[in-house]
Amino acid sequence: MRFLSAVAFLAAAFLTTGCGDLLSLHTLHLPQERVFDAALEGRWENDDDVLTVERAGDSYKVTLQSKQHPEESSKYEVYLVDLGGERFADILWTEAVGHMFLKTVVAGDQLRLTFLDSQWLRDRVPHEEADMDGGRKQAVLTARTGQLRDMVAKFAREPRAYDDHEQVYRRTLK
Repeated sequence: MRFLSAVAFLAAAFLTTGCGDLLSLHTLHLPQERVFDAALEGRWENDDDVLTVERAGDSYKVTLQSKQHPEESSKYEVYLVDLGGERFADILWTEAVGHMFLKTVVAGDQLRLTFLDSQWLRDRVPHEEADMDGGRKQAVLTARTGQLRDMVAKFAREPRAYDDHEQVYRRTLK
């Protein structure tokens, strides 16, 4: 139960940034199948946030900083993996436990991020509901890595599997 409380805390942090809130207990990436993409590295921004992506050994170090409140930032460890013909980021918030998955597309000076999370998807994949503060529920995927990879590959090209809030960042030189 202590672990699910930490997962719920992580979900609350992501909710404040407008991201999906479907968490996984297990990783999506396998060490031998990690992908690196130099085009992803650098500084990106949208109207609300600045996103900095740096290669750090076998992963990426990502910092998300609010433009409105520059003193507020979150740090993530990110691994890339290709499944079902799409590229996904397996995201770990450095201050908590739990994985979140999002589709990533770099096209020219744009970075498009879409969380794998929708009611449609939740109706099709096994998950548990953790209790959160305020009576809210947190969806937690409990499947192991192999099962997660199969599920993501199966739904990778299904638009209904993603949340409705694609985040678009543009590359900046600052």
